[in-house]
Amino acid sequence: MNRDELLKPSRKISRWPYVALGLGVVVIVAGLVVWFVTKQPAGTLPYPIPKSEAKQLGFDIYYPSQKLLPNGYNLNKSSFETTNQVLIYSVYYGNGKKIVFSNQAKPTNAQIQDFYTRDLPLSTTLQTSIGLATIGAVNLQTIVSIPTTTNAWLIATAPGDINQQALDKVIKSIEIAK
Repeated sequence: MNRDELLKPSRKISRWPYVALGLGVVVIVAGLVVWFVTKQPAGTLPYPIPKSEAKQLGFDIYYPSQKLLPNGYNLNKSSFETTNQVLIYSVYYGNGKKIVFSNQAKPTNAQIQDFYTRDLPLSTTLQTSIGLATIGAVNLQTIVSIPTTTNAWLIATAPGDINQQALDKVIKSIEIAK
């Protein structure tokens, strides 16, 4: 046997497995890119108002993630409005019913406790990822107060006949905008 015969491959190697493997890798990478671009992980809600306007408010912005709201509950993205250092927006449900949220700078703990004593003497609490929610009623309205773990205070007003389990889901769907 001469040297050329020794160096000659003993069988032909097909390129198809390598081409298929390369295409598979491309498809997986493309799928991951699409997933990362379209998936909105928890805690990464986009700002609902221009970022410059949000910075001028001076407190963190919190609002419900549409992906986490109960069926039939919809965040009205066109309802976001700022006035007197307060951000106001609504979540609609049922036949034209809504939950109105206000997001504002968090007052002192003493001021929040005074609010609870004066306006929500009969209340219950719900632990959320953003702070302890206190839920009570005033004038046939359900009131939710959430002093966040940062510098914001959320107050939500809902009809008195709102389904409590659905309200709990709405409250737990609230995240910080980043």
